[in-house]
Parts: sequence; structure tokens; C-alpha cells
Amino acid sequence: MCPFVSERDKEKVSGGYIVVDPVLKFGANNEILPLDCISSQKNLAKCLGPLDKWLDKLRFAKENGYNMVHFSPLQKLDVSGSCYPITDQLKLNPDFSPEGKHYTWGDIGNLVETLRKDWNMLCITDMVFDHTAVSSEWIHQHPECGYNLVNSPYLKPAWLLDRALWHLSCKIADEKYDKRGVPALFQDNRNMSALRGILWQEVFYRLRLWEFLQVSVDEAVEQFRQLLQAGRLGGKSASSSDFKKQLTIVQDPQHSRFGNTVDMNSAFDIFTPHSMSRSDIQESCLCFRKGLEEMNLDLYKEMNDHATNCIVGDVFYERICDQGPKLGPVTRKYPLCSRYFIFPFKELTFDEEMQLMEQREKACHFLAHDGFVEGNDMPRNFAEPGSQVYLRRELVCQGDTIKLRYGEKPEDSPYLCAHMKTYTEITARVFSGLCLVNCLSTPLHVSEAMLSAARSIKPNLYVIADISTSSQHIDNVYVTRLGITSLVR
Repeated sequence: MCPFVSERDKEKVSGGYIVVDPVLKFGANNEILPLDCISSQKNLAKCLGPLDKWLDKLRFAKENGYNMVHFSPLQKLDVSGSCYPITDQLKLNPDFSPEGKHYTWGDIGNLVETLRKDWNMLCITDMVFDHTAVSSEWIHQHPECGYNLVNSPYLKPAWLLDRALWHLSCKIADEKYDKRGVPALFQDNRNMSALRGILWQEVFYRLRLWEFLQVSVDEAVEQFRQLLQAGRLGGKSASSSDFKKQLTIVQDPQHSRFGNTVDMNSAFDIFTPHSMSRSDIQESCLCFRKGLEEMNLDLYKEMNDHATNCIVGDVFYERICDQGPKLGPVTRKYPLCSRYFIFPFKELTFDEEMQLMEQREKACHFLAHDGFVEGNDMPRNFAEPGSQVYLRRELVCQGDTIKLRYGEKPEDSPYLCAHMKTYTEITARVFSGLCLVNCLSTPLHVSEAMLSAARSIKPNLYVIADISTSSQHIDNVYVTRLGITSLVR
């Protein structure tokens, strides 16, 4: 609940949340199951086989004293073998229906009710709101539901880097860099050093990705000069000792090369001329130019060095490190680096692909994969504007998923919100509770809306979530706003 406080005729002055614990009932007589007495066993639904065999397989849990069964998603899954890339959120996994039968959500509901009444066991299931499977037909029919180069143009440089790395990977797999110290099978640090050189020469120097982050110095200085000469700038003088923190950069909406501009009032605050004489204006412009050049150089170094370190670090872990998976030689199936975006077209040259980036009807289908960022426990969406996770190659990518883009309100992605609401309602009708998977990666307003829809069907819904941050405040925000009863640590 989200009550608010008002004072007589005044509007809302404060508010808060009241978390009401659900009342869980089981057995023929609807006995109450105390929340501190729940004993749950997790079952991977895809491993249970045909639905008519489930009772036999779940009997172990009953006979060992469990009073709750926690199922991984029961929806139609991707062929990757994972339990969580859902292909169709509205359809039951066809693997549950043996030949000659077609089980439905109604049959799942009957089994759940049998467990509740006859076995004194409640059932809950996982809910996945932050991604869908790459093989989901609906996401390719509605690409606006994901992060692509049309609705998220800030991803353009990250996409260019991703494609360049793919083409480099194909060349390494074809043994075109053997003589330069980079064979398909990495063996030692000499190969890693050679890879650094090739990354610079074949990828970063060619793409010049830092230009997407930088300001056109000549244009900015000339604009600054003209405004000073026209007397159209004014403000208080500020210290120039740390101008980069005070200078306000205006992001280019289309994220083109050297497209960023400078808020000239912030520039005037820092580089205020002593007078409006020609010599003082010239001196201020020279200081302004030097400051912009230093800022651009910092962006160049930071982006290039960080991205290179992430790429080389991942390759070392996956190919050489004793603690890594030892993937073996680079191939098209196991490329040099994880692919951050899908490419649903036939193989083209890199130059041909760069032309596709500017074609809206094609660029909207370059959808970003989901994943996670190691060491990041804050609920910030790494795919939103302002984040450089994809460009800096910081994402631990889940290549069988596509990250979903909800926006800030239902109107930003109406098809996606309606689709996921139906998914939630189907699940809430069947199960006593839901487990929010990747809760921190799902926009908070989305989880609120979906749980509201679920509770309108089942008021005593048991909700758990996998929230584990280093901040008790953040944990508390999620618990109170979502009405979470239990946390998975």
C-alpha cells in the first residue's frame, strides 16, 4: 500500500508504504501456514518431464517435510538449455505435453491445487521481467521493446565496436594473424601482448570511438568567441582549477561524432575575460581551447584504455587462465569476445554494416543482449543513457537473451507492458507466490505495476526476490515499495 498524509484542504504533504504480510492457506480445511515456517524446495521445471509424471517426482519433497515447491519458469524456453531465457511468456513449455496430449495452464493449476489441498504444499514460480529469449518471435516483430540503435542512439559506438570485434574474431579464427603473434589458440602472455597491438591498429584507431564522446574544439571556441564579442554571456566568475567538473557538456541527442556541445554560460563562469577587449577575449578563448583539448584527451585515454583492458582481461580469463573455462581456439561459435548485440542479417563486410547503422528499418533490429556488471549492486539500469557499460565492454553478457526496454511509463512501450501484464496475470491465477528474478535489473515502476496486477487477482500473494546489495537503504526501498515478504540471498 502507498498511503499519503494531507492537511485539511492542502494537497499531499508526505507519504510512505505499509507492507502487509500475505496469509497463506493450505490443506482441505484451509489451515494457515506461518511465514516463518516455510520450507521450500527449488525444482528446475524443464527437468521434470511430462506433466503426468510430476507428482511422482515431487513426492520426495513432500515426504521430506517441505511445504512449498519453487518452480523455475514453466513457459516456453529457448533452446540454449538455460531455465530463464523465455521464448514466449504466455505459452506453457511444450515439453510438458507427451505425444498425443496438450496440457494447458489449467492443467498446471489443477496440479498446484492438488498439492495445496491433498499434500499441504504451496507452489510458487519465478518471474522474469528484465529480458526475453533471443528466439522470441514477438521481440523481433516489436523491436521497440528492446534497446536498439533507433530508440537508443547512444549505443551506436558500442555497436560499432561489437561488430569490429566480431570481424576481428573471424579473421583470428581463419588464422590471418598467426604471423603477428595472435593464433586462433591463445597460449601465453606473448599472444595477449600481440592482441593489444592488433586491437589498437585494427579496431580502435580505425573506429576512433572516442569521437562520439568528444566536443568539436574549433566549433566550441568559435561559438564562445562570438558570444563574448556580442556581449551575450554573463555570470559569476568561477575557479578554473578544476574546470572539467564545472564545465557543462550538452549531449548530442543523435550521439554523432563530435556532436556534444558546451553550455556556454558554464564556460563563461570558468573562463571569464578580464575585460571585453580583443586581447582579453583572445586570452579567454585560448584558455578555453586548452581546457577542451585536455578534456577530449582524457576521454580518449579513458575509453581506449578501459575498453582494451576489459577485452584483453576477458580473453585471458576465457582462453588461458587456469580458473577459466579454457574455451580453446577462437571460432565463430566461440568468438574472441562475447557479442553484445544481435545481428539478424546475412554476413556482410564491416563497411557494409556501418551503412546499415544509418538505415532505421535495419538499425531497429540490432538489439542489445542482457547480462550483468560484476561488482555493481546498485539498481541503475546499465542500458539507459549515461551508462557506458556496452562501450567500455564491462558487461558479462547473456547471449541467449535480449534486454527489455520499458521506459519511464507504460506509454513508452505499450506492447511490452501489455504483454508482460498478461504474463503476470496468467501466473498469478495459478500460483500462491512469485519470485522476482533479477529484481534489481528490472525498473522499479515495472515491478510495482506487475505486482499490482498480480495482487488484484490474488491479494494474499507471497512475493520473494533475489535482492542483495551493500546498501540496507536500497534493500528497504525495494522491500517496501514492492511488498516483498522474503529475500533470496
